[in-house]
Amino acid sequence: MVTRIDFCFPVKELSDDLVKPRDSQEKTNKHAGPFFRGSKDHPELFRYMSIGPFDSEKEFVSVFIDDFVNTKSSVACFAIIDKKKSPSDADNEGEVAGMVSYMAASESDISSFPPYQRTHVTTHAIGLLLHYALDSPVEGGLGLRRMQWLADPPNKASLNAAQRLGFHLEGILRWNKIVHDADSRGKVHNGRERPPYGEQKDGGRDTAYLSICWDDWLGGKREIVDKLMAR
Repeated sequence: MVTRIDFCFPVKELSDDLVKPRDSQEKTNKHAGPFFRGSKDHPELFRYMSIGPFDSEKEFVSVFIDDFVNTKSSVACFAIIDKKKSPSDADNEGEVAGMVSYMAASESDISSFPPYQRTHVTTHAIGLLLHYALDSPVEGGLGLRRMQWLADPPNKASLNAAQRLGFHLEGILRWNKIVHDADSRGKVHNGRERPPYGEQKDGGRDTAYLSICWDDWLGGKREIVDKLMAR
């Protein structure tokens, strides 16, 4: 059954035998607690993000869920449920393994907890979102023309994951973002000299843009994703 949240496309249930990205259609925060508890001992998860790490579940809900996800029609956030795990208090189909989002309707942003990294979780979660975005409406997809993956150039794990799934590196946008209080917050930045007229405590961030377009998808990228998901 297709349901709608404050997102510019309909959101339907996505799942396979191993992973289920659980959408936030009801605007509940029942997965917020497991995500906070899973991430609080791993501040490195937020090194490449402008937000976090968070000091409490309440702060995570306020800053990310309420102020970011729930206020934008361009964002849909999913909790990644690992169905290989036993049912949990948070979900009757498995355990929360991280989160993944559609952003600006065509970007994917993912954070998997360290115990789930380099496992089936990331591959299957992204694979399901790619299929829904790029498959034709006849096949149950949205029939979009382009999916983007954005990463910091130093984040080799993210770049490698994207390219393994068939994303093509299009280029690097230099000085794309300001990272406020970069050093004191432990945030990664480009490390280059900062402009003399700006705040010296604010770093700069470059962004690598990778993509899979509709013709790539039909030209063999779908088969690459399916082969990885079949392992």
